[in-house]
Amino acid sequence: MFSSFSQNITNYNPKAFMWVFTTSAKVILPVAFYLSLFFFMMEIINVAIPKTQGGDSLVFKDISFAFVRWLVALALALTGVIIVVFITLISTGAINLFNSQGTITDAVLNSFIPRIKLPDNPLGALGELFGMLTNPGKLIGTALSGVLMYLLCLIGQLVVSISVAVIIYLRFFQLYLMAFFSPIPLVSFASREFDNIGKTYLKYVFAYAFQTVVIMAVMWLFSFFAQPTIDLSDALTNFDAGMSDWGNALGSLTYMIAYIALVWQTLSFSKRLFGVGV
Repeated sequence: MFSSFSQNITNYNPKAFMWVFTTSAKVILPVAFYLSLFFFMMEIINVAIPKTQGGDSLVFKDISFAFVRWLVALALALTGVIIVVFITLISTGAINLFNSQGTITDAVLNSFIPRIKLPDNPLGALGELFGMLTNPGKLIGTALSGVLMYLLCLIGQLVVSISVAVIIYLRFFQLYLMAFFSPIPLVSFASREFDNIGKTYLKYVFAYAFQTVVIMAVMWLFSFFAQPTIDLSDALTNFDAGMSDWGNALGSLTYMIAYIALVWQTLSFSKRLFGVGV
């Protein structure tokens, strides 16, 4: 599943991409061409009306600017699918940079493996261990809280793994749809009045493409915040150690709930990152 993080839409499902590439050119591109004519006429009208109202004559320069915008919009529409592929390639590059610092599997394992905190003094460590053996209640409490923290992190990772699999599938499905219909919003660049359609479309493509980057950041941060820790450093000297252990277990539960919620909020965060609301 995690290998799909670094996949582009060209290799996640090659058959789906080829269908998008060919069918979009045959079905959506002709529709986009006729829409571009509408946007071109709107641009001419928006230029001509102020001129005529001001008593000025329409010159070739005014029309040439509109014509250039129309040609640029057609070029963007023709390469719409390639633009989506290029944007997802940028996000894939960011994922590869993440992997150079450690794979997402490392982050998952970091959340699974408990960290044992022992006293700094080796002799003190033996004394603490002997003290816990002579105090079965505290030993059982520390062990149970450690096991509970581990199980909570395990359950959280399992739920998140399933959630991430669903999110990744939805993400690619949405990217294929956006690539398929890309010629239509991109021809809006032919008109200054309607070019916000194309700009918003590109922002959404960036948001969906970079959702995996946000997911990786969330999973890595969780591995630092919620790694199970069994504190044996002050089992004898600190009489509240048992309560502290159960407090840590409760903290792990809180982190787990926040972790699952954050994973499902990654798209909203990615949208805000590129300025398209929630």
